Amino acid sequence: MAETEARQWTIVLVLTALLLSLIVLSQILTTYMTAYRAAPAEITAFIDAVDFSVAENESYDRDVAKVQRLEDKLRLGRLLREIQKGGDDLREQINAMLLSDDTTTLRTGARLLWASKRRELEERVRRLDLVRMRFLVVYMGVVAERASFVAERKVLVPPTPMTPRDPEKASSVAFTPPMSPIHATLTRALTEEIRQKPPLRRLTTQALGHREDTVPGHKMGWAGVVQELQKSPRMHKRHASIERSIEQELANSRLSV
Repeated sequence: MAETEARQWTIVLVLTALLLSLIVLSQILTTYMTAYRAAPAEITAFIDAVDFSVAENESYDRDVAKVQRLEDKLRLGRLLREIQKGGDDLREQINAMLLSDDTTTLRTGARLLWASKRRELEERVRRLDLVRMRFLVVYMGVVAERASFVAERKVLVPPTPMTPRDPEKASSVAFTPPMSPIHATLTRALTEEIRQKPPLRRLTTQALGHREDTVPGHKMGWAGVVQELQKSPRMHKRHASIERSIEQELANSRLSV
């Protein structure tokens, strides 16, 4: 009786273990089958990541060349070599899984075991990203330190104001009273009228059309000359034109103000 019960329990335990094993195996097979189907697209993503890393390494080389301090340059160079080494190792591992270097087709064994191969590639990519982040952090620290140093130098050495060479000329220019718009307009109008006016000449009685036998009462020196000028119609017209131009300039200046 006891032996029968023991056998029954043994059969139940064996069947339970087999069932659990089948469940685990089915899960493993499902995982590998899913990875097998997704392998072509995922291997393309890994190849793009490697190519991007190579392109980034070239830009990192230029960044390291811009650094001036030797200690920072050596530190960045060491991190850059780690990035390059990680990228080369990742590229070699991917090439070992492909049929050829110029194709993205995986080998049959690598595709069947893609679930495990993918974990290895993801771990390598993660380490490569960590090294790249360290490089960027160090480089940004170097750039920030250099920017702060330049800013401190600008603060410590303020720009010197430019001083005039001739102090008397500067004082005369500095204390020149400003000219109002009306006075400036009048001055400009008078200057233009003086430029247009013909040069004065010495007026004589002969120039005014008088003869030598003019009546002595008209020979009164400069007083007679002034009277003759006041009676001249040409002078009246000239005075009238000057007054009109001045009034017009005053009106324009008031409108502009």
